[in-house]
Amino acid sequence: MGEIDIAAIALALLSALMFAITFLLIRVGVGAASSFTALWLTLSVNVALLWSWSLLTKGWQFGDWREWRYFMMAGLFAPLLGRLFQFQGMARLGASITTPLTLTHPVVSIVLAMLFLDASATLPGLLGASLVLLGSLLVSAQSGGNQEVGTGEVSRLHLLFPLAASFSYGVSVVFRKVGIDAGTDAVTASAVTTTASWLFASLYLFGGVRSAIHCSRREFGFLMLAGIFSSLGPVFLYLALQHGSLTIVAPLAATTPLFVLLASCAFLRDTEIVNRWVVFGTLTTVLGVNIVILFGLA
Repeated sequence: MGEIDIAAIALALLSALMFAITFLLIRVGVGAASSFTALWLTLSVNVALLWSWSLLTKGWQFGDWREWRYFMMAGLFAPLLGRLFQFQGMARLGASITTPLTLTHPVVSIVLAMLFLDASATLPGLLGASLVLLGSLLVSAQSGGNQEVGTGEVSRLHLLFPLAASFSYGVSVVFRKVGIDAGTDAVTASAVTTTASWLFASLYLFGGVRSAIHCSRREFGFLMLAGIFSSLGPVFLYLALQHGSLTIVAPLAATTPLFVLLASCAFLRDTEIVNRWVVFGTLTTVLGVNIVILFGLA
């Protein structure tokens, strides 16, 4: 296990932490604002912050824009399509069903990496990745356990929404890996990815649904903060993909629910569920991360 793998692990976990802070800010600060408001405003902050960062540190790079096609494709799949399908699934199935199914996206990424990117894996490494995924699924299922929507009350066709979200997130990570291996820096890659999502979201917004954007001044402030942290998330993810194998990064970057739960238990105890399954899921995730650190995946 070399320094490169340790760096990939640390950066992947930092990416998950940044997105966890984003979700917590939205959970705490957003009340009546729509999910599309949160999506579009946070993406707007992402675009402004990341392009400013890119131009200040790397200068003018638009002469090489053809090399950005993989990041544009990644942005189409996620966050745009991934979040769209996830929100639709949560509206019809509830978070307790949608979130665990959506969190299977590392499986999609790993399978695609093995099929198309010649990625390899060791048995202990796959065991560790599986434990990370299992722990995240258990945690997310319990944290959404207060939802009243169940599969018996809705069409099973609605299960396609979280599965489509999982596929979108999984494909996006593969495109990000292909693009970052071509040599683009992490900040510019993040800027292109979020810009692609923002452009498609804006076309939808200004196509006649501008009334979908509404929030209070307090909510606006929290969404601006969420936008800052969600800008750091993809940067750390791209840096992790630069340093390590996709089969290492994908499952570790999916530990966001673990960080959300730990922070919620610390600061939002009155609204969060902590039971033996949550504890078991947390310990399973930690065990899986340690196995990956000790044995690697590739």
